[in-house]
Amino acid sequence: MDRKKILIISATNQDSDPRVLRQIEFLKDDFDVYCCGVSNSIVSPDRFIRLNYHQSNVISKMIIGVLKLSGFYETAENYVLNTRLKTDTVHSKTEFDLIIANDFDTLAMSFKKFGTKKTLADFHEYAPSEFEDKLYWKFVNKKFVIHQCKKYFPKLDEITTVCESIASEYESEFGRKPVVITNAAGYNEIEPSPIGDKIKIIHHGAAISSRKIELMIETARLLDDRFLLDLMLIPNEINYYEKLKRMISVNDKVKIINPVAYKDIITFSGSYDIGLFILPYANLNYRYALPNKFFEYIQSRLAIITGPSPEMSKYIDEYGLGIHTDSFEPAEIAGKINDLTKEKVEAFKKNCHLNARQLSSEKSKNILINLVNKII
Repeated sequence: MDRKKILIISATNQDSDPRVLRQIEFLKDDFDVYCCGVSNSIVSPDRFIRLNYHQSNVISKMIIGVLKLSGFYETAENYVLNTRLKTDTVHSKTEFDLIIANDFDTLAMSFKKFGTKKTLADFHEYAPSEFEDKLYWKFVNKKFVIHQCKKYFPKLDEITTVCESIASEYESEFGRKPVVITNAAGYNEIEPSPIGDKIKIIHHGAAISSRKIELMIETARLLDDRFLLDLMLIPNEINYYEKLKRMISVNDKVKIINPVAYKDIITFSGSYDIGLFILPYANLNYRYALPNKFFEYIQSRLAIITGPSPEMSKYIDEYGLGIHTDSFEPAEIAGKINDLTKEKVEAFKKNCHLNARQLSSEKSKNILINLVNKII
């Protein structure tokens, strides 16, 4: 019996896209998995379709903007497909049994560029609010995204997303509630590291200005001498990254460290004691954030400290993983951290260890495989 063919599409470098990597890992044993993305070294070259994802130049951006503002959504969609989302011709005739379209950018691609009648859309964010803190998105893109979601949602066989709050937003706006598959990381068989003379804190992720990483630097300045903060940052916005470097040059409790490969993040972070993620609500997706790093902190057996973010706070309270603050004010955050004793941090690390398997990706794998089998 021929194995079913599944195409996983994302407008990303798939080698460093944790959610896409998990989809490949979950499905590769039972299906023939093909991928379409900016790059991919996981699947064999004969199963990879390169996506030539081009950022819009000024003229192209103006054309797209005018089309969207004028309500010519179909024309805008086709223009983007033909200029920004070109694909290699390899496998153009392959008939896939299922396409998994990751995020909003790949919705139209899945229907217009590949031969299948079965599509599962996986939304890593609430698409209509992805960059609502930016004026261009708010006034040019938002209505277009809403139009496209209304167009394609009825055509999708299944929809998934990352947390209950975002699933409820989709249901409220578009009448279909996605199945929740969290960003839980794979289970790692490690022990909580002992706490040394200093309580070591880590934050890892992209240096993006809307994330207000400077708040964590300001918080560190107010911490007791018992604490040290390391920032492992990817310089997505180089000017912002340089600004952060200048800030920490006068703060001996913080340093920026070089990023490690994605596959090494959990093991590397296991030598720390606390995972920190303070994310002010720049947009709806930030409010409901339940990111990869949260679950990676769990697998690293770290106590977790967040702001009042409701989705992360829910897990922290239910499983005793750490603390969450009442605000995003550095003074309040620092006060909560300074109140932590070594024994409290050890207890949170132990709770992460006890719940690491339950909060790993094993449950997510079963959900995705069951959905795929139901569709095809």
